[in-house]
Amino acid sequence: MKSLIYSIVSLSFLLTACAEQYSVVGSSAETLLDGQMAYIKTLDNNVYQVLDSCEVLHGQFRMSGQLDSPMYVNVFMGENNFIPIVLEKGVVQIDIANSQIKIAGTPLNDKLYRFLTSRDSLAMLRAELPKRESQMYIDGYSQDEIIDELSAAEMEYGHAQDKLETQFIKDNYDNVLGTTWFIQLCNQAYSIFGHPTTTPQIDELYFNAPESFKNNKEVKDYMRRCEEGGK
Repeated sequence: MKSLIYSIVSLSFLLTACAEQYSVVGSSAETLLDGQMAYIKTLDNNVYQVLDSCEVLHGQFRMSGQLDSPMYVNVFMGENNFIPIVLEKGVVQIDIANSQIKIAGTPLNDKLYRFLTSRDSLAMLRAELPKRESQMYIDGYSQDEIIDELSAAEMEYGHAQDKLETQFIKDNYDNVLGTTWFIQLCNQAYSIFGHPTTTPQIDELYFNAPESFKNNKEVKDYMRRCEEGGK
């Protein structure tokens, strides 16, 4: 009996030792958040599931727990605003001030937010195109000149975003960032074409991916559905 108890205790210790401890610590200069609930949610079959929650008090919130491996999740402030982060070993710091959000503290989150900052910069350039079009009209450019220049700019920004996303996924083939962003590209293709399909970008990424990436459950399932014609 003692041997059995010892084995159970030892197994429990090993399982605990294998788990990683995460902490999400947030601060906000916006007192309007006081009294609201902060949630950590994960998307499962297109439905958000709550992993953890706490109340925002005096602009501060903290959540912590254990996980077997890093997870891509969203932190919701109330029911509306959400912040993508990676839960991993260590402390993720979220600072909210004047509608600006800063995330730091762990390696994968640092990678994620360097990527998102670059992607948002490209999105801002694309968003400026209508203003650029109006200015070109004022400056006396012809319709054909405007179309040619703005079409070239749109193509340039689109190519730059594809290149940025492709390199980000390749750099993270071995972790949750790579698989998560690959699935986001797949979901975009699904949304555009109305059924599971690939694009040249998706095909290139999948062809060059290691087996560990191809065997990810979500990746494997999506590519199977593409091969089966969307079933």
